[in-house]
Order: sequence, then structure tokens, then C-alpha cells
Amino acid sequence: MRPYVKVAAIIGVLLLSATPYFYRFAETNAQKAPEQPYLSANQQKGEFPTNVGLSCSGCHGPGTKLPYLAGEQFHKDTHGAITASIHAKSGANGKPAPSCVNCHTVNGDMTTILPAADPRSTVNRANIAKTCGGCHEGAAQSFHLSIHGGRRDSGETRPASCADCHGSHSILPVKEAASTMNRANAELMCAKCHSQNVADYDLSSHGQAMKAGNLKAPTCTSCHTAVSHLQAPLSLRDFNMQMVNNCSNCHTKQAPSYRDTFHGQATALDFKLAATCADCHTPHKNLPASDPRSSVNPANLVQTCSKCHTEVNANFAMYSPHPEPDDPEKSALVYYVSHFMEWLLIGVFSFFGIHTLLWIQRSIVAYIREKHEKSPDDDIYVVRFANVHRFTHILIVISFILLAATGLPLMYYYTSWGRALEAMGGGLGVTRVIHRICAVITLIYALIHIVYVFRKAVLERKYSILYGPDSMVPRVQDIWDVINMFRWFFYLGPRPKLDRWTYWEKFDYFAVFWGVPVIGLSGLMLWFPTIVTQYLPGVVLNLAMIIHGEEALLATAFIFAFHFFHNHLRPENFPMDTVIFTGKMTLSRFKEERSVEYDRLVSEGKLESVLAEPPSKFAKIASKVFGFAAYISGLIMVIAIFWTLLARH
Repeated sequence: MRPYVKVAAIIGVLLLSATPYFYRFAETNAQKAPEQPYLSANQQKGEFPTNVGLSCSGCHGPGTKLPYLAGEQFHKDTHGAITASIHAKSGANGKPAPSCVNCHTVNGDMTTILPAADPRSTVNRANIAKTCGGCHEGAAQSFHLSIHGGRRDSGETRPASCADCHGSHSILPVKEAASTMNRANAELMCAKCHSQNVADYDLSSHGQAMKAGNLKAPTCTSCHTAVSHLQAPLSLRDFNMQMVNNCSNCHTKQAPSYRDTFHGQATALDFKLAATCADCHTPHKNLPASDPRSSVNPANLVQTCSKCHTEVNANFAMYSPHPEPDDPEKSALVYYVSHFMEWLLIGVFSFFGIHTLLWIQRSIVAYIREKHEKSPDDDIYVVRFANVHRFTHILIVISFILLAATGLPLMYYYTSWGRALEAMGGGLGVTRVIHRICAVITLIYALIHIVYVFRKAVLERKYSILYGPDSMVPRVQDIWDVINMFRWFFYLGPRPKLDRWTYWEKFDYFAVFWGVPVIGLSGLMLWFPTIVTQYLPGVVLNLAMIIHGEEALLATAFIFAFHFFHNHLRPENFPMDTVIFTGKMTLSRFKEERSVEYDRLVSEGKLESVLAEPPSKFAKIASKVFGFAAYISGLIMVIAIFWTLLARH
């Protein structure tokens, strides 16, 4: 065996025999080796900064300042973003700016720094609201009230959290152009989750105006104010109801015309079945009516209206949801009908307002001057109204009070008393049913009266019901009564002697005679719009709305103001005249107020035929209870109406 072979063999034997000692040495040194430092998410993937050694000194070395976490070496981009963000600045009252550990650790414990994807991480999407709430307590609490926060609290994981909207490190003040929360960037931010809605917005008038540089054009956050830190509506329908006021802030011309319609009045009273802006114009893809793609383009209106109304046709679509009664170019019919009704109301109120004021002062003077002594005729009664008239009047009182109480809140939706009256009735869903029931009652008493007149005039051939002193038809004598009444008002002559029916009673009668068909027919048109528009153009619905509202206001204010004065509030009748309920009045009063009729009955020998027993005690009490309840209700409403009219002007 050669020498070098022998040497190699000896060395090999020695190495083999020493192997166990090498293993023990390696194990001993492995147990004494220091732990590796914590690796970030990027470092765990093997993404280390170039030319930097990962060592303890990287974070703890000279010049580093915990908890800055070695930004110069490992997190340059992140630290650059934070330095430029609002978090680099001290807060109000000298509150120190947040540092890395404020967000990425639990109470500064460095072992709690975990990747954002880890459910335990303080910056995980499920925990970020709590983390941000450490400094932004109020915002964190209000976030839970918002749509995003509320849905996350209910267990959904997709809705946005703080960092989704505000960013994680590059958080800038909202007013800065680069901020994700700046209104100009809201579209980009929201598109991350709501891509289809943003795409529709881009096509819309709002989106096009924004792109054209119109700073007043609405963007996502202009309308969706409850996505972040405001109380979220209970449902999408509630949101659409709230949006009417938002739309009105910009569309000041269209808002009043919308409120003039049932849609606008009803939504103001929180009636969720009525159409809102979004129902007709769509929530995001709102386009001008001239655009063929628009939901309010004439070619698309039938489809749009059909979302709420059945059996819609082209006539129905001619209805204007934004009538402008002061613009004759938009609709001459609406313009002239509206102004006719306004002048009718002004004329009637002007005449009877002056008439009432003059009567009040003259009646008070006369009442003070006259002697009021007990007369034997005070215990004798005459029949003034037949049972059918008393029953009809009770139906009128009940239906009229309820019609006013359920109709006025729509016209005065903007007043506190209007909303309170609507709430007392159980809301519009209930009150409109009551309104329609009372409309049917109105039809019933109108038919009762027509049948009564027909029976008297045609079947019994008592033609005096159509002409003469027993008739409600105006006569020449009524003109003289008006003239003589004004002479008495101005102390230029004696109080006129009056017959069975006075000129103001005839006016009351024909106000109802005119009002019932006018208010009734216009109300039926509004009740059954699709049936009406099978035969008539939709503009008749706009006319019906004007006529129904103005005539109802005229009737309500006239009855509760002037009719009440004529029959109850005059000094000689105050506080209440119960004749219409008992049907009887004293002979002494009959002689004084209806002297012409009294003289005629005496001369014809018919006075005995109208004499009657006094009303029962029950009839008197029931009449006063029912009467007071009715006219106090009416007085409250008429005072509210006049107060509102005076306040607006």
C-alpha cells in the first residue's frame, strides 16, 4: 500500500469516529442561537429592501426612533405617505399626531403587529373601525349608525369600512384635491364597490355636469350623506323620501311645482306610496326629458308611470307632475283655471269679509240698545226645518268636518298644524280612506236633497219650492235686502224685514249646490285617474287638482268663518243656534227675524200649522254637544288657515 493511501485511510477513520461529537456541538450551538426578528407580510414573501440587511439594528440601531419602525430602511413608501397625510399633524388642543404603533399594535405591544389579512390584526377590515375609534370616538360611534356601519354590525363583510373610503396611510383633508373623500374623487372611491351605479351616474346629467367642471354639480356624497357618519334611513324607500328635500336644494324651480301635486304633498307627510324624484327620474341615470334614454322622455313615460299605476295609457302620461300655474306657455288651461279659482276665492272673501265686519259692529250696537225682556212668545215654538232637512244637515256637518280635517293637511303639509292634524288621523294611509268615505256620504245627502226637491215639485206639485218666498232660488227682493242691509250697517235706515230665506242663506245653499258637484267630480277624477284618462287627456288631472283644492279651501273657510258667524256668532245667537238640530225656534224670535213670513202666515191663517211643542231636554242637550264639537273643530281649522295665509304674506 502506497504511503499517501495509508494517510487518507487514517484521516477517514478519524473523521468517522469524530462525527457524533460534531452533531452534539451543532445541537448545542443551535440552542444558543438568537431568535430571528419579526417579519412583515412583504418580508415573509421574501420581499426585502435592497441593500439592507434584516437585523436587530434595522429597527433598534442608531438614529432610529421607535415606534417609527425604521421607515428609512423598510417602509419608505408608507412613511412618505404618512408624512404627507393629516396624521402627520398634531390634532386639536395639541393632541399628538398618531404614530405607527397607535394603529398597528394593541396598546404598543409589538408582538401584536400582524398582517392586515389576519383577523386578529388591528388594521383588519373587521377591526379598523375600533382602531380608528381610539382617536376618533365620535366618528366611530356615528359610523355604526350609517348604512355601511350598520350592515357591517349585522355581520356583512362587504360594506366599506374606514380605510376603504379614507385610505390607509395617504389620508388627506376632504378639501384637498388629492383626498379620496374630496367630492371630485367620490366617484372613483365609490366605484370600487358600486360600479354599476357609478356607470349610470357618469351618463347622467349630474355626471356630465361634474365632468364639465361644474363645481355645483352633485356627486355621490352630495346625495348619499348617510353612507359614512349620519343616521341611515330605515329602508331604501325612506331614503328616497328624504331625497326629495335634497333634490329641492338644487332644483328650486321644480320643487314648488312638485309640491303642488298629490305626489309632493303626500311625500311631505311621509306617505311612502307616493312617487318621489327617484321614482320618475331614476336614482342615478337621470337625464333630460329630451334624451331618448331618459325615463321621463315622452316615449318612456307610460312605462315609467306604470311602475306605480295600472292600466296607464298615453293620455295618462300627459299629466304634468310639475305644473306651473303661473306660466301660460307651459299650459294655458292650467294658468287660466288656476287664476279663475284664485280670483273667485278673493272675490268671495273680500265681499263677505267686509259684510261680516260691518255686521259685527252694527249688530253689537243694536244688541246693546235693544231691550231684552221675557215674552210669552218665548215659550211658544214654530217648526223651522223638517226632519229630512235636519238629518241632511247632520250628514253635512259630519262629512264636511272630516273632509276638511283629512284634506287640509295635504294643502298645508308645510305647517306644524297640518302635520299634527294628519298624525291625529293616523297618517295619510288612514285619512285618505276616511276622506273617501265622507265623499260617499256627501253624495248620499246630495241625492237625498235632489229626491226631496223632485218629490215636492213633481210628485206633489208644490211648485213654490222652485220660485217665490219658499224657494231657495234668488229673487229681485234679495237684491233689495242686500241694499237695505248695507244701509242698516251704515246707520242709514232700519233693519230690513226678511222673509223665510235670506240672501246670505241662499248664498250658503248655492255654495253647497255649486260646491258638491265641482268638488265631487274633481275628487272622483283624482280618485280614479286611469279611468278618467281612458277618455280625457292627462292635463284634466292637473285641472282637477287645482279645482278640488281651491274650491275645498273656499268652502271650508267660508263655512267655518262666515256661515258660523251668520248662524252662531252674532250677538243675538251667541254662543250657538240649535234651530237646525232641533228643527224649532221660538215664536218671538220668528217674529223678529222672519217678520215677512210671519205676517204672511197670519194673513193666510196658516200660523197654527207651523206651531209645535218645545224641543225635548234631550234634544236641546244633544244639539248643543254635537253643535259645539262641530263648530269648535271648524273654528280651530279656520283660524289655522287664516293664520297661515297671513304669515306667508
